[in-house]
Amino acid sequence: MTAEFETSVRDWVAQNLPAPLAGARIDMYGVVSGDPAVKDAFDLWRRRLAAQGWGAPTWPVEYGGAGLTDAQAKVVSRAIAKAGSMNPIPYLSGMGVTMVGPTLLEYGTPEQKARHLPGMASGEVRWCLGLSEPNAGSDLASLTTSAELDDEGWVLNGQKTWTSGADKSQWCGVLVRTDRSAAKRDGISFLMLEMKQPGIVTRPISLIA
Repeated sequence: MTAEFETSVRDWVAQNLPAPLAGARIDMYGVVSGDPAVKDAFDLWRRRLAAQGWGAPTWPVEYGGAGLTDAQAKVVSRAIAKAGSMNPIPYLSGMGVTMVGPTLLEYGTPEQKARHLPGMASGEVRWCLGLSEPNAGSDLASLTTSAELDDEGWVLNGQKTWTSGADKSQWCGVLVRTDRSAAKRDGISFLMLEMKQPGIVTRPISLIA
């Protein structure tokens, strides 16, 4: 890694970070502010980062990343932090950039990668993970949500719980039992489930905190 790269990153951040965002608080759903100017600046920042491939900087360019090394990605992260901001895209994508995306990069088909990864890398598509169930928390081998294949696709039956961001996500990476005759820790599959379709209902859990 060269000093020229570090300088170019600092210069890009200085030129592209909207002034209203310096020091603005950002959570997993966006800027914590009621000021429309700040929210507009936040969306502009997200779009600029996505165009640069820095939403998921180590991902291949063809899937919305920048093809950077881990060391280069750390330089980008430090430069943004020193400017008083952060990269919101991993938060906006939910479990997309951190969990589902790496799984797709490792095991997905070219068609699946092309369809799903760019939306994660830009922060435009939010993902959740359907893992725990009322009777299958840390022991995922006890899950009972099932999926059966028919002529039209997979038919799912069951319930998930503690699915963070499910009410705000467009997609869910869900673990389901596809072979009831298999051993307890076998016969489980990972499906990508579009949330906005008949039969899917989300119910937020109210907590005192």
